[in-house]
Amino acid sequence: MSELYEDENFARLQEELAATTDMVVQRQAILNQLNLRPGEQAIDVGSGNGALVRDMLEIVGDRGHACGVDNSEIMIALAKKICPGATFLKGEASKLPIEDSSYDALATSQLLCFVDDVPDVLREFYRILKPGGRMLILDTDWGSLVWNCRNQPLMDRVMQMYTTPYANPYTPRSLSRQIVEAGFTSLERHSFALLNWERYPDSYSQQTAEFVKQLMENSTNFTEEDWKEWDQDLRETEANGEYLFSLNRYLFTARKP
Repeated sequence: MSELYEDENFARLQEELAATTDMVVQRQAILNQLNLRPGEQAIDVGSGNGALVRDMLEIVGDRGHACGVDNSEIMIALAKKICPGATFLKGEASKLPIEDSSYDALATSQLLCFVDDVPDVLREFYRILKPGGRMLILDTDWGSLVWNCRNQPLMDRVMQMYTTPYANPYTPRSLSRQIVEAGFTSLERHSFALLNWERYPDSYSQQTAEFVKQLMENSTNFTEEDWKEWDQDLRETEANGEYLFSLNRYLFTARKP
């Protein structure tokens, strides 16, 4: 999936997803747990289109600083349009272009699932945080997905394709231990569900369906008929009042001693 982040159409879908009500609620949950204060230095690793960095900048204000790091030039270009007052850098999570002990607060969302060596990235997060600095990680356990349908075998094939690019689609299951082993303290864990009872345009599940469509179109394992059958399945489920999309997100917070 990583190469798709250099595709302009996929980047546009990412921007539309970030604007949905579900993602606005998610960013607010991140900010509530991160507890930023005016004047602080904040960073979002894997910043995507910069929506969270924009929100961070509004809190830390002119006396503070907000930075985003991403490995996609296209996403960085989008981010600079959304939040021209922040700094955006190109880099990898395992080798951040940041000096030691630079930030009061670090957030990362839906990044570690793509990472092969999570402990290495956590050590990098530890390095760039100031003593007492706060870290927040949000990630998904795709084993928690409930997406009601009539053709379960087809849904299983679709979601296997969707999660195959992840290094670990069940990242939250091992994060508690890895965070502690990286040297962080004051570990806290929270969760919430992305829950849609309808497939309305401004919903996470509808935007996910758009991603699925693009992935299916670029896959040799699916035909146009597969896509039409899958989409019709969801439409019929919704028409019968049985639509349900539920996916658990997990929030981990910790401090650098």
